Amino acid sequence: MNHNCLRNLTVGSIVAFGGVSSVHAGPYGYDLHNVLAPASGAMAGTSIARPQDNVSATFGNPATLSEFKGTEFTFGASFYKPEVDLQHDGSVTGAAFEAKSGTDIFPVPQIAVTQDLSGLNIPGTLGVGLTAVSGIGAEFRGTPESLGAGAEFIIFGVNAGAGFEVTENLNLGASATISFAQLDMGLAATSAETHDLGLRATLGATYDIGATTIGLFYQTEQSHTFDDLIAVGANDFVGVEIEQPANFGIGIANNSLMGGDLLLMADFMFKQWSEAEFWGDIYDDQNVYSLGAQLTAGNWDWRLGYGYADDPTRTDVTGPLGSLTTVEAGGVNGGVPLPLTGAAGIPVIQYLQAAEAEVIYKHRVTGGFGYNNFLGVPFLSLDTHAGIQLEETRNYGTGSLSGGGHTAADVYSWHAGFGLTWKFM
Repeated sequence: MNHNCLRNLTVGSIVAFGGVSSVHAGPYGYDLHNVLAPASGAMAGTSIARPQDNVSATFGNPATLSEFKGTEFTFGASFYKPEVDLQHDGSVTGAAFEAKSGTDIFPVPQIAVTQDLSGLNIPGTLGVGLTAVSGIGAEFRGTPESLGAGAEFIIFGVNAGAGFEVTENLNLGASATISFAQLDMGLAATSAETHDLGLRATLGATYDIGATTIGLFYQTEQSHTFDDLIAVGANDFVGVEIEQPANFGIGIANNSLMGGDLLLMADFMFKQWSEAEFWGDIYDDQNVYSLGAQLTAGNWDWRLGYGYADDPTRTDVTGPLGSLTTVEAGGVNGGVPLPLTGAAGIPVIQYLQAAEAEVIYKHRVTGGFGYNNFLGVPFLSLDTHAGIQLEETRNYGTGSLSGGGHTAADVYSWHAGFGLTWKFM
């Protein structure tokens, strides 16, 4: 296939791939899972068994809500900055290039309110909150050789959940997420910006054994359908369904050391990307591990964390992308329907994996602190976090680059944030 034909096919495929561009919230694919929460963010998101902020309980394992007594209100924000350097040998787009993503810093709200039900003689706690549950973004539009790759896919979640003390040791919980997803496409000529509402459920449990708590949760898939999103013919637009994967997690926490002042936690999570609509065409299932530690000294809580995740990039891509087997290239009117399957489509999909879906982060290192009696107010506390995802490089496909691929992505990121919590008993 010549370069012009490949160029047209790539343009069409980028339109099909749309705003699900480079996913920069790892190491959980691009799902967040408390990695930016006020306290959990300092412990690499570790929070399944015994979270240290009510945002993490509201958006994580709902059974842990029962541990939050009285009334708590948390307001905070986190800031996330991804960095992507892309190199391509020109075999797919028709021209070689090297470019850095122009993506700016992403602000993420961290808001939650929890209220126990002791006034009703019910052994449980309700929680509601707002945050971004998933986020992506890449921008290479300033590099013509990239064919204008770049878009954003943001999912905000409003969670409502409850955790109950079933026995002295056993807690059970459930929550529902109503999500608002916005897909901003990279090529306005053949696509549009659309949004959709979604719904998912989370079920969880914790069990206490002395100073040790074991927690687990299951989270259903979350589907969004973006109507009339992508052109597949002259004035003919179709919708695309995109599913966030089902998740299973288990965690353990223990505070038996140093008189109970040292809390150690570990989490494992399995993300079933391969069964998710659309994402299953470019990602494999992913295993995620994290460790967190908190040392309490007076009003101070000192926190550290480390996270590791598999690279979920699927290496045997064949197409199609979701329900799309063809896409219009060269404009809505007078364009040419191009295939998204077969041998001709494989290098294009690999290019898109590198340019718009490079969730190849493996290592996350985090730290932070909490301070009670903030500003001299007994019921006010401050939590902070900062972290980096270490640099990773991956080659895609077969080509003339030094690593043997036709496209290479080099990625890293940093995040920082805070949360203020008012606690009333």
